[in-house]
Parts: sequence; structure tokens; C-alpha cells
Amino acid sequence: MDKKTILRVFGEAFLRSMVVLMGIAIVGFAAFFIIKVNTDKKQMAKDTVTEEGSTHSDDELQAMLDEENEGDISEDATTQEVTTQEPTTEEKSISSKDKSILVLNSTGVAGLAKSWMNKLSGEGFTKVATGNYSLSREEQTKIYVSEEGMGEDLAEYFQNAAIEVGSLSSGIDVSTTDVDIFIVVGKNDSTVR
Repeated sequence: MDKKTILRVFGEAFLRSMVVLMGIAIVGFAAFFIIKVNTDKKQMAKDTVTEEGSTHSDDELQAMLDEENEGDISEDATTQEVTTQEPTTEEKSISSKDKSILVLNSTGVAGLAKSWMNKLSGEGFTKVATGNYSLSREEQTKIYVSEEGMGEDLAEYFQNAAIEVGSLSSGIDVSTTDVDIFIVVGKNDSTVR
């Protein structure tokens, strides 16, 4: 055989062996990655810990929770029923007995605010003061409250009193600091009952 044939045969054998070695290397790397991925998945599943410190899977935790709560169905229904009831009007009402109340006379009838203060104090309202309201002569009594639900227990003492959420700052001849409820007595309540 001449040198060219020997080189050609050697070259072909070399290339074939390189192709076989490359194939083996590819298969080996593929097997390595498959094994590595499966091992990592198992390790991650093993290391996954819930807030309670459990190593159970989500499905196992759900099954345990369902099993634990089987007997609680009637209690949950009762609790849900109680919590979804609408509050009654009485629950929304805020007592005015311990609130700071300022009775203002808008009628011009001398001593009217003091008469109403005495009436309300006798009914258990403990922080009642008086003053005059000079912005306008009101026909109807108006009760101004600092928050919704207040003043309803006061309205029953007056004829058709209107309750509004708000405050007064002008037209008053006394300090309004820390006043929760303003009662502007109108002409329809010029007689204390």
C-alpha cells in the first residue's frame, strides 16, 4: 500500500472513531443531565417546607386539612350566618349620654337653652352646656353630630329634629372646643316638655 492509501484509511478510521467518541460523549452528557435534573427535583421536593414546618406535599396537606375540617361544617355555617347578619339600627346607634353636648338657643326666647340643658341633664346626659346661636332663627331643631349614629337618642326629646353629621364654628357665643353634639333649638321646640 502506498502512503496515500494508508493516510486515507487512517483518516477515515480516525474520523469514524471521533464520530463514535462524540456520540458516546453526547449520550453520556445527556444521561448525566437527566440524572442531575431528577436528583434536583427530588431534593427540592424533600427540601420544600410549608409555613408550619411540614415536608408534606400540597396534595397531602390539603387532604389532611379536609380530614380535619370534616366535623366543623355545622359550626362554620352557624358562624357564617352570625357574621353575615346586617347590624340592626340599635347596633349602629351611639349613645349620647357621655358625649359633650352644646345646646344653642336660636329662637330669642330667654333661658330656652338653659331649660333644655336642665331637661337633658335630668335625663342622664352628663356633659351639657348652653349658648346662643346668632346666625339665623331656626324653625326646626337641628342636631349636629360628629359621627354617624350619634344624636338619635336626643332626637326623641324634640319635635321633628333633623340630625346632620357636621360641626358648627360660627354664630356661637361660647367655646366649641371638644363638643361632640350641637343642638340648635328651633321655634317648634320653644317649650320644654
